[in-house]
Amino acid sequence: MNNLIELLKFEAKNINNLFEQASIEGEGTPQEVSDRREAALAVFLKKYYPFPYRIAKGNIRDSYGNNSDSIDCIILNPCHPYTTTNESKYSIIFADGVDAAIELKPNLQGDEIERALKQIESVKRLKRAESVLIDLEGKLSNGFKEYSKTIPGIIFSNKTYSKIELLIDKITSYYAKNNIPICYQFDLIIVNKKYAILNIRKDGYFYLKKDIKGFCNGIVIYEYGESTLAYFLLVLNMLPQSNITLKTNILVHYLHLSPERAIIFPEYNERLLKLPYV
Repeated sequence: MNNLIELLKFEAKNINNLFEQASIEGEGTPQEVSDRREAALAVFLKKYYPFPYRIAKGNIRDSYGNNSDSIDCIILNPCHPYTTTNESKYSIIFADGVDAAIELKPNLQGDEIERALKQIESVKRLKRAESVLIDLEGKLSNGFKEYSKTIPGIIFSNKTYSKIELLIDKITSYYAKNNIPICYQFDLIIVNKKYAILNIRKDGYFYLKKDIKGFCNGIVIYEYGESTLAYFLLVLNMLPQSNITLKTNILVHYLHLSPERAIIFPEYNERLLKLPYV
């Protein structure tokens, strides 16, 4: 038995319970419900990203004068200045000190899908001043080095449509209708206790470890079930950080996971791949 993975299964149930508790305690006040749910996710992240990492909320600014929309949970690298106005509010958040941006949408359905995609797009349009990748052997492509200047954009949800194809259809339709370039699309969607949805693209953060017949680039859905939260934590620890690290995060050595199955919808990926890259 892997105790860490079992613990994270318990954490996944706890997040689900806290989200439901927030609905009861904040009934009639949507902002109160939202704040309580964001706090629940932030508490989880703080356990596995202890100080000097910090979890913040707000707009992210890059050195080129661009700003993102407000993002619910932002993982700040230890290199980020301590620009706080009080215990949790940040007066300014710099893209060059952000490791990941996580937008929380407890129920990823209807209009919430478009809102989440727009918020993540605003993050993906930011650019760090430098890539932190070290390419001693010259094997990394220039495209990946450039993409590594973008902040990983993640959507975290507790539930979505029972038929997952409907979610992929709505995501694809939004991107196609608005001609959103591939590099400005989401990197990862987590549906707690169910799915990890990866947006795999050339020079992006993700690639297939095992070939899937008929798949090249696009959206792939991994069904991790109760271990989905563990996979989420694994991904966070494997993504390039905003500042150079010489050692792999210790959690990577303890999170050995395989999905129950992989799902792709070729017709939607064909539509996505017709969009411009930039």
